[in-house]
Amino acid sequence: MRGKVLGLLAALTIAASATAAAASDDPRIAIDLPPDVRETFLEHMRTHMTSLDEVLQLVGAGRVREAGTLARKEMAIGQGLGIGRHMPPEFREMGFAFHRAADDFARVTATVADPPDAAGWKALVAGLAGITTQCAGCHGAFRVK
Repeated sequence: MRGKVLGLLAALTIAASATAAAASDDPRIAIDLPPDVRETFLEHMRTHMTSLDEVLQLVGAGRVREAGTLARKEMAIGQGLGIGRHMPPEFREMGFAFHRAADDFARVTATVADPPDAAGWKALVAGLAGITTQCAGCHGAFRVK
């Protein structure tokens, strides 16, 4: 029994060390937020992810106008909670770029044929890529402490 306990403690110590090393090796800019702002911010990011997933599902179902309406309602400019004032300027700009990309996508959904032709699908996918590029860029550059 003692050997199992020591083995478990050793495994936990190694895991904790690996986690600490990974955090210290993380080249992303760490953003330190007050606890209440941190929770609100993380929930808002999860909402963006859920909204993006719903937009993708709508596009996949051929319901592109609804996808645009949802993107505009949930992800476009004007949906912020004022959290940006706690962020570095570079983060704020990336956030604005995300919101602009969602708005751009919504505009595309209003202009493509219904149902979309090949050019319409190409424009829709490019619009979605504009959104996800912003997501990947931000998550690659920043992390929350």
